[in-house]
Amino acid sequence: MAGSGQGSATQVGVIRTDTRTMTVAPLTVDLESGSIWSGTYAMFRLGAHHILEGADHLLFLLILLLPAPLRASGKRWTGLTDTRTAVGRIGRTTLAFTVGHSAALALSAFGNLDIPAQPVEAFIAFSILVGAVHAIRPLFPGREAVVAGVFGLGHGIAFSLALAEMHLSTSQLALSLAGFNLGIECMQLLLVLLALPSLVCLTRLPRHSALRTACATLTALAALGWLLDRLGLPNPVARAADSAGAHTSPLLLALVTTALLATAWLATTGRPDRSWRFAHRS
Repeated sequence: MAGSGQGSATQVGVIRTDTRTMTVAPLTVDLESGSIWSGTYAMFRLGAHHILEGADHLLFLLILLLPAPLRASGKRWTGLTDTRTAVGRIGRTTLAFTVGHSAALALSAFGNLDIPAQPVEAFIAFSILVGAVHAIRPLFPGREAVVAGVFGLGHGIAFSLALAEMHLSTSQLALSLAGFNLGIECMQLLLVLLALPSLVCLTRLPRHSALRTACATLTALAALGWLLDRLGLPNPVARAADSAGAHTSPLLLALVTTALLATAWLATTGRPDRSWRFAHRS
């Protein structure tokens, strides 16, 4: 990734990891023709693009946020919390995930840790599977932020694999890490903000329990397919999930459209009836 002297950024390649063979395609990086800041901006763009292409990273965070507006009783999700509590949970979970993967990204990048890619990718698939089960039946209600932080460590190590392949010097690595991580965080925050209205809206629908279960089940199937695939058992489910995640533009457009519709619906319907909030059962 190199920037030009006029302040624009030029993308010379995208680091791609084949999760089935655990190999990274060769990539030549030319930093001679660019300035420090334009190169850092280019790494910012790479980080943002990495999140858009990393469907598994984003899917983990979103599935963990899915039950945030709900309250748990025993082994069931029963009714809704108030909006402030839901937004607080979403904020803490997102922040914990950010801190976890940022710390692991820095540690593995500067520590030159030689960690095999296959178990890391399998760990990520497992984290999504756990999040999907939790969205159906509460496994760790109220502790989503802690779980997000722990699993975020594994996701951060996966992010560091991209930087490791560039073989940067210490000074280059510091700026590249800052730009790359900032790009990840900004894009992640944007996508969470876009998903927030839909998450709140979903829990106000009459059949929200069935919709939540359907979303979580599809996510669990994709995660299981990825897990088997990354353990050396290729399957059509993983290929279908990879194919869906590769079409980022339609997915982003759908997310924006859903966010706008959900915001408009919430603005017109107002607050849900209090008796329904606590009497409704999922």
